[in-house]
Amino acid sequence: MNPNRPPQTPSLPAFFARYQDRIDAALRAELSDFSCSNESVTDIYDIHRYYMGWQEIDGTHTASLGGKRMRPTLAMLAADAVGGDLDRATPIAVALEYVHNFSLIHDDLEDMDRVRHHRPTVWAVWGESAAIVSGNAMLKIADAAAWKLRAAGVHEPVALEAEAVLTDHYLKMMEGQYLDIFFETEVSITVDQYLDMIERKTGALIEASIYLGGLVAPASGPDRKKANALKEIGYELGRIFQIRDDVLGVWGGEATGKPVGADIKRKKKALPAVHALSTSEGTSAKRLNEIFQTEGDLDEEDVHVVLEVMEKLGTQEYCQSMAEERWLTGRRMIESLDLSGGASAEFIELGEFLLVRES
Repeated sequence: MNPNRPPQTPSLPAFFARYQDRIDAALRAELSDFSCSNESVTDIYDIHRYYMGWQEIDGTHTASLGGKRMRPTLAMLAADAVGGDLDRATPIAVALEYVHNFSLIHDDLEDMDRVRHHRPTVWAVWGESAAIVSGNAMLKIADAAAWKLRAAGVHEPVALEAEAVLTDHYLKMMEGQYLDIFFETEVSITVDQYLDMIERKTGALIEASIYLGGLVAPASGPDRKKANALKEIGYELGRIFQIRDDVLGVWGGEATGKPVGADIKRKKKALPAVHALSTSEGTSAKRLNEIFQTEGDLDEEDVHVVLEVMEKLGTQEYCQSMAEERWLTGRRMIESLDLSGGASAEFIELGEFLLVRES
């Protein structure tokens, strides 16, 4: 870790607030015309409104804005970075957030997580089948949102390209999720295999957010050089985001709403586990392999053993240093670009935040 980095965790970058109202209004509008005609069952779109943070389980409204809205915010920032029109980027920003939430609904079910952001998950409230169907429906709502690029003034060839890129990247996200599940039963996973997985699972949608916002926003048509450069920046930021997520999954504690060692308990082959399994030696290596090959979730004693081995190996420092290295590359890319307004400084602020975020 960088010894010169301030010990305090930075707050969410200020530019998030600049786009908050626009994003929230657009996300709500996308669901405003949907309702289920059968009043005897829970409205599937009310399940969506619940998951987005706007309603309680019983349908009563909340004042919540539903989280950071990272992906649509990145699309908006990229639109500003190329001097584009935010109205043109709004449909793709909405689509990205609905794709992200589709993936979370299914992810909660796949991992049997009953709580996300301190609220019960969809499957925990309405059941597994409802989670599958509501997640699938949310993905199609994302596709419908992307179609509205044309109404926002985006020319047909660019709109079609944006839709193709979005589809390609959420397929990559699904591939990454499949690999993540597959790795849980594999004895040995390399760091390269892990990096390939996160580039798909998390990195794909973050990369797409920054690329697509820069692609569709210019009224005169895409600036290919800048859009492609932003895509590369998104690639690095996606890696940083997931590596930090893996650190929080083991050492996050109260900040994440999960106990310390949560990912270890589930034997999740995230970066900390990959590092510990691949670098431990002797009796420690033998014990770790035995623990990770046991059936079911680990007990507290085994979690403690894994945490002790990770501490001896410097696993947390290794993970954070990998994120730091990715950030050095990303920062150089940002500084080499001629971006509009204060976008360069704001992308740098974002990278610094992602390195040490606590949730």
